Amino acid sequence: MFDDLAIRDARPIAWMKRFFIAAVVSLLVIGALATHRAYFQVRSLDLKAPQVLTTDSVVEAAVAGSGRNRVNVEIELIQGEHAEVLFTIRVPGNNLAFFDPRAQHATQSVVLDNERLLRFQTGAARLRATATGRPQWGRTPPPTVREIDVQIRQ
Repeated sequence: MFDDLAIRDARPIAWMKRFFIAAVVSLLVIGALATHRAYFQVRSLDLKAPQVLTTDSVVEAAVAGSGRNRVNVEIELIQGEHAEVLFTIRVPGNNLAFFDPRAQHATQSVVLDNERLLRFQTGAARLRATATGRPQWGRTPPPTVREIDVQIRQ
């Protein structure tokens, strides 16, 4: 009498259900990728400088951010208690950060002049690059730090 108890959806309703399931699944995948990019905001940080810093030495920093948020990078020259910021880099985020998975890159360099080096003493020092992301979901990611030991010569 009742061989088939299931009520079948009309063909347009069935197609609409499939479309919405595909849309929800794709948004969940995009959201998972965006979550990873929000958690790990700094992809790479490179600091390059010669071992001996003299007048006209070039200090260069390159950073890649996930694109989810802005990333600020601060490069410091540290010797004992004296520290000085050489330069800062701001890596922008993408406009549609949730949907846009492209990484953002920035590179900057500075040529050390005699005036800046005279503020330090001859001897051992340290170059430090610190990249800091922005808070997401109440969590500020830990900074990414790269350091190079250098010698300062007047």
